[in-house]
Amino acid sequence: MATIKDVAKLAGVGLGTASRVINNSGYVSEVTKKKVLKAIEQLGYVPNETARAFVTQDSKIVALFLPSIHHPFFSELAFYIEDELNKNGYNMLLCNSSGQIEKELNYINMLKQNKVSGIIGITYNSIENEINNSMPIVLVDRHMGENIPYVSSDNYNGGQLAFQVLKDTGCTNVAYIGTFSKTIITEVEKRRKGFEDAAKQNGTQYTLYIEEDPIKDEIAFLTNFFKNYKDINGVFVENDVMALKLVQLALELNINIPEQLSIIGYDGIETYSALRPRLSTIRQPIERMGRSLVELVIKRINGIPVEPAIHPVAFLQGDTTLL
Repeated sequence: MATIKDVAKLAGVGLGTASRVINNSGYVSEVTKKKVLKAIEQLGYVPNETARAFVTQDSKIVALFLPSIHHPFFSELAFYIEDELNKNGYNMLLCNSSGQIEKELNYINMLKQNKVSGIIGITYNSIENEINNSMPIVLVDRHMGENIPYVSSDNYNGGQLAFQVLKDTGCTNVAYIGTFSKTIITEVEKRRKGFEDAAKQNGTQYTLYIEEDPIKDEIAFLTNFFKNYKDINGVFVENDVMALKLVQLALELNINIPEQLSIIGYDGIETYSALRPRLSTIRQPIERMGRSLVELVIKRINGIPVEPAIHPVAFLQGDTTLL
């Protein structure tokens, strides 16, 4: 974690000068001020009162913000995060952001004010300018600067595995159904990439049926898939929630599963494990991911450098006959 001494050294000024610039008190020439501000930016320096709080005034509260606790994957992940925090003497503060950037920024401000010790975040908003490398923040499936750690499953390998399973069931014309973003880079996009690369390498005909996230009308989106791609006999869907909607629509359209169409999802949500027939899905190691997030954020709180954690995936249902 950068200190005021580091800022002063990089800017080539004394501690008093650096302090005056940081606290906006006393005269400093514009040339010197620019040097200090540039050093602050390069080092990701956090002002003393916040930096001291990170190190010596741990509130033992970690904030978790996620798009919606109603989503089965997010709620299952939150369960393991809270459990692991509790084992380590921390409490969890939950924020349902509903995708609203204002809510997420409010929690980032709480971190800056030492109201929480750290943040675990699932966000699809552009908040890069509000955080820096010194903050104890860990993200899920999201790249945000070289030094902000994240945790994810091996999404690329998961996409390849999904294709292989469809191929092994005899599917000859396959499709990927999912979303994309023009502005946000996430690990989720690697599911599509892994699937596409595997199909190309195998010489199998494939279709990418994608729409920008968030999808305005998911049912209409999936219904149009059936209207426009009647020859496809195997589908890999970006997540389990969308996969189950696709299954329901297929049944309503009298499409026999798996005789006419094989479907495989991604996540392996425990909530859906009791369904019969059981949804075929690539399972993320949700418990390992949740506990890894806690391990990383506590290390960040204590100023210990960490690296991203990418966990393997496993096929949840190994039967050769897919849903």
